[in-house]
Amino acid sequence: LWTLSKSELEFSDLMQLKLVGKGEEAEEDEEATLCGLAGGCCFDFSRLSEHLFLVGTEEGKVHKCSKAYNSQYLNTYEGHYMAVYTVRWNPFNPKVFLSCSADWTVKIW
Repeated sequence: LWTLSKSELEFSDLMQLKLVGKGEEAEEDEEATLCGLAGGCCFDFSRLSEHLFLVGTEEGKVHKCSKAYNSQYLNTYEGHYMAVYTVRWNPFNPKVFLSCSADWTVKIW
């Protein structure tokens, strides 16, 4: 999150994306933890709930996140087999969003 205050631009992390599906052993190993960070490709903030946002990852997952809970995902949507390059909330229905992936699919959730 970038914040401009008194002509000074400050940065703070909202969340570190972690790979989903890793076992307990991988979390204990320091090298596995460094390799266990997911790459975010895109994001979109909800227009109705300013604390909610979606993140599309290189692993083909879409995570619903909250600025209030920065250590966990609210929900994870699995349906793509390659990187998710676009996520967008539906402007007419706040519970619906779509995702577009490198696997040539568009999914409505």
